Amino acid sequence: MFRKNPMKAKLKAGKQLIGVWLNGTGADNAEVLTHSGLDFLAIDQEHGPGTIPNLIDQLRAMQGTDTGSIMRVPWNDLVYFKRVLDAGIEGVICPMVENAAQAKAVADACYYPPVGIRGAAGSIRAATYGYTKDYKQKIGEELIVAVQVESAAAVERIPDIAAVPGIDMIFIGPRDLSGSIGKLDQFEDPEVKALVRRAEERILKSGKWLASVSYHNTPDKELFARGYHMVIAGGDLGLLVSGARNILAAVGR
Repeated sequence: MFRKNPMKAKLKAGKQLIGVWLNGTGADNAEVLTHSGLDFLAIDQEHGPGTIPNLIDQLRAMQGTDTGSIMRVPWNDLVYFKRVLDAGIEGVICPMVENAAQAKAVADACYYPPVGIRGAAGSIRAATYGYTKDYKQKIGEELIVAVQVESAAAVERIPDIAAVPGIDMIFIGPRDLSGSIGKLDQFEDPEVKALVRRAEERILKSGKWLASVSYHNTPDKELFARGYHMVIAGGDLGLLVSGARNILAAVGR
């Protein structure tokens, strides 16, 4: 059934959220992690191989818990936004947003008229197949719409991006941000660190929620201390890899 978005309720109450990526396609990992106490699971279909049916399976595995669902879409695609929203995702993250016009395209795709241009249908999963009669009125208040800033040029445009109506959150992509100045994965480089801090400061000044991933050796507690509202701390596949490495290390391999 349609519910109030637990992520948005917590954010509005001043809580800081911690979650992990779902990089794989199966529902088992979603089911396991949703019972862990994490605030949300972030389904990654930008770098992950998932499809809409995979998404629906993962959402079904999460039902009945307080864990929120947010998804990084492959691209700023009007049709794909419509399909994942119709499937019932509670938040979306759009990668590689460079300017206010692209941010507006994201917001337009996510909201029904007269606010946006999202196509409307009746018996969609998000509306409990039509049983939630006032879904179109409720969803605008419950949805989280995030855009990902991943270049030095985009950092300079954060005030304009943040001013777009309907954008709730700005997500820093530190890896591609470092690559945009020719220093891919050099997170300790002073220029990279300064660029990330500049992005943080501009987002916090805008009043939008600030989000990112755990990266390099930056503890999640430090990110929260710097004002982040949402942090993605690893992913399901990474947890499997680290678990396997720990088993082998315990026997000297």
